[in-house]
Amino acid sequence: MCFDCPTIAKPRNVSGNFKNRQKISIFKKLFGGQTKESSQEAKPEDKLDGSRGDIILNFQHSIKKSIEWDELKNVEFAMWLPCDDDKTFRTSTIAEKWTIIYSLTKDYWSFITADLLKTLKLVDEKTFRLGLPDNFQAFAFLTTDDEQVILSLSQEKGIRFHFAEITPFKYRVAFMDNFISYCNAWKSIIELNNGEKDENLGFEDWWLLTHKTSMTVEEKEPLTGVGKIVK
Repeated sequence: MCFDCPTIAKPRNVSGNFKNRQKISIFKKLFGGQTKESSQEAKPEDKLDGSRGDIILNFQHSIKKSIEWDELKNVEFAMWLPCDDDKTFRTSTIAEKWTIIYSLTKDYWSFITADLLKTLKLVDEKTFRLGLPDNFQAFAFLTTDDEQVILSLSQEKGIRFHFAEITPFKYRVAFMDNFISYCNAWKSIIELNNGEKDENLGFEDWWLLTHKTSMTVEEKEPLTGVGKIVK
């Protein structure tokens, strides 16, 4: 059985589905207005010094480019899929990491949403905060290691990544660890600069209910996935 398996259409244009929020000047000071490309030229990845800004850049550099929906491989994509190294949801390392991610993104989702979509070159570089869409939206991208991932966004379920079933378990874990560091860096930067927290939309509660329900279901029958994308 699969828990939370929405059927989605090909992603629509970003501009008509997201509400731009206020622009924060502190980020120009922190990043110097650099794009992903210009920052790579000025400071290669092997010279990153571990600062909060560099942690954010490190995650940005892990994303290669957005891809068209029809370029996705004919495999399953989900927040969690069972595999030899992660057989049950109840004991899943991935599930634990999702709980951490939701605890971080619930207060800073507008900054993270804007930055992710800027990294994918789907919104203007000057956008520093962006509202989550009312309706479910999804965007496919390729990592620098040529792994396909789907980013989904919604007010109900928050910011999610759906990994291909053929993506190695260790890679999924490493990607999520990188994203957790990225979220923590945003949290620190915003707090240090007395930035305004986002409204609590309740999507962490959605995840906690999903987590609890999935474990209950798994007691009776094997789970085939959680947060699965049906293309």
